[in-house]
Order: sequence, then C-alpha cells, then structure tokens
Amino acid sequence: MSEAGAKTVNLIVHGQKQLLEQVIDKLVAQGFQRSNMQAASLEKPGNKGEFVAMVWPPSAPKEIVVSEITGDRASESQDITIDLGASTSIGQNESYRISLQ
Repeated sequence: MSEAGAKTVNLIVHGQKQLLEQVIDKLVAQGFQRSNMQAASLEKPGNKGEFVAMVWPPSAPKEIVVSEITGDRASESQDITIDLGASTSIGQNESYRISLQ
C-alpha cells in the first residue's frame, strides 16, 4: 500500500471525535501516513484519487470503510455516493473495510 499511503485520506467520524485517534491508528497500521490524514469537510470533501475513511454505521460504528474518490459527483452506477451536505457528494469506489473492534 505504499502508493496509497502517500495519498490524502479524508476522515469522517460522524461527530464522534472520540474515535478519531483509533481510526488514525488503524489506518497507519494499514500503511497510510498520519501526516496525510485530514478531517473531511463540507467545503473540501476530497479530490479524485484521494481516499475517504468513514466509520460505519454512523450511530454505532463497528468498522471503517476505506474508499478511493473517483470524482466530484458519482458518474457511474457502481460508484457509492456519500452525501456530506445538502449539495455536496463525491463518487467513491470502496477499497476495503477495517474492524474497529
């Protein structure tokens, strides 16, 4: 995962800030660089080629879903579209899942 480790990872913890360090530690263990991690925001949810790491499900997270961003908007039916706000969405292809347990 050396190439992926050099890319930006946009973190989504659904307001559960107590999980942030645990998520970062799990991603570092998978080869991502801590210095390339940032909180996703409505203003900048991420760019094509970057990653999104999101705890799932939002209300009682059990895992981290890691996806590569495919564009600003989902353009293909197999893409997953994540709504981060009223009009902001990004197309993603799920790469894998990491257990929070």
